[in-house]
Amino acid sequence: MSWSQMQPLLFQGFWDTLYMVGCSALVALVGGLPLGLLLVLTDKGGMLRNRPVNRVLGALVNVGRSLPFIILLIALIPFTRFVVGQSVGSTAAVVPLAIGAIPFFARLVETAVREVDRGLVEAVQAMGGGTPTVVFKALLPQALPSLVAGLTTTVIVLIGYSAMAGTVGGGGLGSVAVQYGYQRFETGVMVATVVALIVVVTAVQLVGDAAVRLLTARGGGHGADGGAGRRLARLGRGRTAAVAAAVVVPLALIGYGLGRGGEDEQTLRIAASPTPHAEILEYVQKHLAEKEGLQLDIRRFNDYVVPNTATESGEVDANFFQHKPYLDDFNEKQHTHIRPVVNVELEPLGLYSRKEKSLKGIGSGDTVAVPNDSTNEGRALHLLDEHGLIGLKPGAGPEATLGDIADAKGLEFKELEAAAVPRALDDVDAAVVNGNYAVDAGLNPASDALVAEKAEGNPYANFLAVKDGNQDDPRIRKLAELLNSPQVKKFIEDKYQGAIEPVFGPVGS
Repeated sequence: MSWSQMQPLLFQGFWDTLYMVGCSALVALVGGLPLGLLLVLTDKGGMLRNRPVNRVLGALVNVGRSLPFIILLIALIPFTRFVVGQSVGSTAAVVPLAIGAIPFFARLVETAVREVDRGLVEAVQAMGGGTPTVVFKALLPQALPSLVAGLTTTVIVLIGYSAMAGTVGGGGLGSVAVQYGYQRFETGVMVATVVALIVVVTAVQLVGDAAVRLLTARGGGHGADGGAGRRLARLGRGRTAAVAAAVVVPLALIGYGLGRGGEDEQTLRIAASPTPHAEILEYVQKHLAEKEGLQLDIRRFNDYVVPNTATESGEVDANFFQHKPYLDDFNEKQHTHIRPVVNVELEPLGLYSRKEKSLKGIGSGDTVAVPNDSTNEGRALHLLDEHGLIGLKPGAGPEATLGDIADAKGLEFKELEAAAVPRALDDVDAAVVNGNYAVDAGLNPASDALVAEKAEGNPYANFLAVKDGNQDDPRIRKLAELLNSPQVKKFIEDKYQGAIEPVFGPVGS
């Protein structure tokens, strides 16, 4: 990928990251600061000592900090949809980012406030100061440098968390690195995003450190003779700029998010996997859609769940990433009502090896990697069974698992996420790779696979899908026509050279 192609990706990723991290950091500050103060004030010896409340707050913070962010991101999808009206996009990513950051920042606030000299607090109390006075005249001014340092650390952690925002179509530099650098094996993109992230994190750390040094230098003495008041007075001289920044920056970020999410009612929003689905849609968008009066908003996803749930909820109008066996299984288990519209392409599953040149070289003692999602694992096992590498139990269906193997013939299996299977080729003797991920890895099932699926009669063609009832939407019908056009057929054949095959027409029952 050339630099001219990388620039818009990096630019968009940077602004998406700034928006998500900025908004979530603001929420973390508003939510984590009082929570951290309450942890101190309600603890033993605190001014608001309340053991039950302290224990409940501590438990909530511990639970929030113990959940891995990717699990929190997925678990909060219903809540995210309730709060912001959608579960996809940069704005949706702000909700789990903020909720994940609040308990983290609260603990940093608690640590910073506990470091304040107890004698200063007692002195303020001796002069008749109540809890608000102690908090705003002693605790917060004294802890301010540490609080800023804690906020800096929180922002840097949020930048790391934002890399997972691609799961909900949030974008960001981390998503660019995963989608283009990792999954498409574009080393240049990976290097560029890593450098960009290093620059962003370094800039945040430098600004945070400078603010801490400034606040520490302005702090003066630590006595109880009005020092805290003088420090607040000094800080007050810059309050105009601080208030302006506190208002303008969040409003600018919110405006950016609203601008990103705004589209007219004629725009067709489509969820798609990056390769080849989004690439095919991009071809239609650039070369065919405008002539037909069709506007497309293509949203890329790395997983196989959110595109369907977003289609069911109406957050997107359609999706393009899946085949019929997967959709049938999803509809049954999730009680969704997604329906196929038209077949577009087939990504033949293939068995690849960097160690063996033919199928005869794969045998007892070898390790084979397979995708770990239900339909693709079953698909992989049936491919191996068809070519005599294993024997499946009679009646093993499309969702066969390792437990359905009657005779492994000495093979050992490693179950991996589909996107990670091509990366494991150097670590295993062979691997069954999905066609789209094979393309990203520079593999072609027509020429590189030891064995591959046949296109004729294959039930795993990928199609355009919508929520039931939207099949006759004029925009959907127009897009279906374009996806089955001679131009798209030629594009698929020329670009993928047999690794992806055009398979047009209605979807079989």
